[in-house]
Amino acid sequence: MNQSNSIQEYISGFSEKISVFFENNHDIAFLVFIGVFVFLLIGNILNWKWTYEPKSWVGYHWLELLGPTTYRFWHAVSLVVIIIILAIIYCTTY
Repeated sequence: MNQSNSIQEYISGFSEKISVFFENNHDIAFLVFIGVFVFLLIGNILNWKWTYEPKSWVGYHWLELLGPTTYRFWHAVSLVVIIIILAIIYCTTY
């Protein structure tokens, strides 16, 4: 019991340190977000289902309506748009 509390305290402290670090380093936070979206885009291209699988009924509706291949394509397009927007904001701000 005591060990689980110490693990929770460590995780809580670690997440707080990360939050404070990103608050003080906005440029690095932008790069991390861009990296995460690039990773998701790579996963989409390599057909890693967990990277594009819908998480809501609206997503499942679009998946059923468009089909898996078209849904993946438009998901990838939206990721590219997000990456471009974040890169433009990063380049103009920092």
